[in-house]
Amino acid sequence: MKRPLILLFGMPRSGTTWIGKIFDSHPDTLYRHEPDSRGTLNTLPLFASASEAEEYRAFLEQYVAQLPDIRDEKVSASLPVFAKSYYTPLQLALRKMVVFGTKVASRFLGAIPVPDLVKVHSHSQISVVWKSIESLGRLGVLARVFPESRCVIILRHPCGYVASVLSGEARKKFEGSTPSGEDWGMYTKLLNLDSARKRALDMQTVQSMSAVERLALKWALYYEHALTETAGMENVIVVRYEDFCERPLEEAQQAFRHCRLRWAPETERFIASSTSHENTEYYSVFKNPEVSAWKWRNDLSASDVEQIMGVVSRFQFEDLLPTIPSS
Repeated sequence: MKRPLILLFGMPRSGTTWIGKIFDSHPDTLYRHEPDSRGTLNTLPLFASASEAEEYRAFLEQYVAQLPDIRDEKVSASLPVFAKSYYTPLQLALRKMVVFGTKVASRFLGAIPVPDLVKVHSHSQISVVWKSIESLGRLGVLARVFPESRCVIILRHPCGYVASVLSGEARKKFEGSTPSGEDWGMYTKLLNLDSARKRALDMQTVQSMSAVERLALKWALYYEHALTETAGMENVIVVRYEDFCERPLEEAQQAFRHCRLRWAPETERFIASSTSHENTEYYSVFKNPEVSAWKWRNDLSASDVEQIMGVVSRFQFEDLLPTIPSS
């Protein structure tokens, strides 16, 4: 019997970390935070076609089988640390000590592997949760290679995505110095997509756009590819970040049902904790969700919003975008 696999995929700055931690709070999950970052999945194209699924089956089966064995601190030990059904109270206490100690030591010694303190492979009922902000364009292939998996596409309003990216760049929160809207290598890949070709998009057109228009185009091309590649698949659902912010318990319960996870009081406690007080750190999962969802309305100018929605209106997202509150 294959281990249950849950794929939580979205774009950067779309609430994926908070929603990922909601899944991590479940006692029967093993959470892996962006294991595909830094090129570990480069054998598979960033925008793979679902028609190529069989070509990559063997590679992906091996990759997924190794997810429980990852000990990289950023992947296997993201905070907060939760109680698990496969940890005794002593193991949980030791796990917390090891995680916090490793995070402190890694500041001075570099990357240090973090032991799980449990033989994960002996617990076949544990669902592995793979959270990704890199592989959204690969989801069509993954959902077919692993038809028993449960896949969740996390979508945030494009204005929220653009505003958060611009804020992160202004605060120098991202690796690298190239702004996301000037990553011409990424735009070259995006322009090779069918959705870009049918709209006669080329690099000259992209480079003539404003920064917010280019980010909106990246959002639209990414999501259209992912949604087209997974259309009609029973194991794939789309959730909206704004809906999680408005109704976190209800949305989490629905997502858990799709992912075949029982409801857990531990998750209910984490949702209450993560939404009851504000931490202004850029990557914090402890925020006022209703403020976070619509903060872009104060951060973006009317011109910015008009430009973003002008780009997005060329795509078919009307039924997927959340309704903007009137006040």
